[in-house]
Amino acid sequence: MKIVQGVLILLVFYAAGTLMNRWLQIPLPGNLLGMLLLTLCLCTGWIRMEWVEQASVFLVRHMMLFFVPIIVGVGSYMGWIVKAPWTIVLSMVLGPLVVMLVAGRVVQWYLQRQQKLVEPSMKQEGRAIDA
Repeated sequence: MKIVQGVLILLVFYAAGTLMNRWLQIPLPGNLLGMLLLTLCLCTGWIRMEWVEQASVFLVRHMMLFFVPIIVGVGSYMGWIVKAPWTIVLSMVLGPLVVMLVAGRVVQWYLQRQQKLVEPSMKQEGRAIDA
């Protein structure tokens, strides 16, 4: 019974996120908005973890079943994949590589910026100690 209750709670949050996406025109997928709402409710205590825990464990345990339709759908494009395999391989390699490089540069820039902000305050503290 707890699994059914948990799945119903998860479906309510999914529906709420989907409705938010449609009505408010938020540029995020409805399922992501629903997950954010669920996280917010879990953090604030409006929803207890015990209410959704068994359902979540059950769904994660059987997650592979949710990917079967996607895998079958990819099979319908097999002719196109055979004709142009390099474009797919290239996009699968270059896409993540570009994302990693850009994310790494952004993190480096942010850390250097933080270091520059911390250094002047450390120098000021050092002068105050010396005086």
